[in-house]
Amino acid sequence: MLENMPKQHANHASSTEEGFGLMISVISMQLINSTPDQSQTHIEHALALLGRGGSKDRCYVFEFAADHTSMSNTYEWTNDGIQAHKPDLQNIPAETMPYFFERMLKDGQILVDDAKLLPTEAGGFRDELVRENIRSMMAVGMYMEGKLVGFVGCDLVNRQTQWVERDIRQMRLVADMIANTIARHKTEEQLRATEAQLLEANAKLAQLARQDSLTGLVNRRGLDECLEHELRRAIRAKYPLTLLMVDVDFFKRLNDEHGHLHGDEVLKAVADILQSHFKRTGEYVARFGGDEFMVVCPQSEPDELITQAKKVLARVRLLETRLGSPVTVSIGVHSDVPKATTTTDDLMREVDVAVYFAKQCGRNRIEVNPKAQSQLATS
Repeated sequence: MLENMPKQHANHASSTEEGFGLMISVISMQLINSTPDQSQTHIEHALALLGRGGSKDRCYVFEFAADHTSMSNTYEWTNDGIQAHKPDLQNIPAETMPYFFERMLKDGQILVDDAKLLPTEAGGFRDELVRENIRSMMAVGMYMEGKLVGFVGCDLVNRQTQWVERDIRQMRLVADMIANTIARHKTEEQLRATEAQLLEANAKLAQLARQDSLTGLVNRRGLDECLEHELRRAIRAKYPLTLLMVDVDFFKRLNDEHGHLHGDEVLKAVADILQSHFKRTGEYVARFGGDEFMVVCPQSEPDELITQAKKVLARVRLLETRLGSPVTVSIGVHSDVPKATTTTDDLMREVDVAVYFAKQCGRNRIEVNPKAQSQLATS
């Protein structure tokens, strides 16, 4: 009790307690307001305050592996002229310091007033203290939800002290604050990681909702969204928008004669050919229906697209060698500068007319929508 002390000692104790209380307030405020990105700076600053006035030479935080089979030095502060050891103290196996691990797990703290007086069974723990020229050290456990997760410790290098209850109490308060900060930051990081995983999962679901499972192309839903977007852009910029509809010839007969698995192989092969020829920025290929594909090409010259379409025709014919059955496609082309009143349905109807002409004219060919052809010729 302060009233039973000599006045000089009482004043010193009171001053010490006030100084410690101020230190705790500063540490608490910094740690409470810190973010995960700031944890290294603020926790190490808290350790520096703990070693204030040269009372300690090294202050640090170790964190245990979840199964307590190892520990790593995660935060460290050293006084002037004292060597840092954090890089050397990573993933220390429990078997190298069984005495230390057992004492920490059992008592939640270790006090060493003089390393020279440690018992023989201290073994590797004592050897490490000697290696680092540590005479006195203290470690106080950090707990999260009742489980020991690490400890806050301090060393005296080439000097020795007798630890008192006040030292232990101070260390325990700082250990609790650091443990709470680490726990909060881990929770925040887990929440951020979970949020990122959810965003990624949602993005994948959105992609899957727009993707044809057989060919990997954009499906009809994705086509509608993309075409609507490109149509609005073409209307604003007044540039041409070209659609190609590709229909596999006699696909029902091919399925009936060779089976649906063979038909699937044909569709995937045609999809690959289309993707290899229409891959410029803004171009995309979609599976429009069962045996129909759509290619959307903004700001493209019709003559260039016809050239590409002819190459597609030739490559599809070569599939017979690989697949064992004749394969051809009919391609309809519609290209126009859309008006403000043009809709995606309008575009679909016009390109459908073009592919219909291609079929009527014998299949295995390319036909341009006559309306668009005349408009382009006069533009």
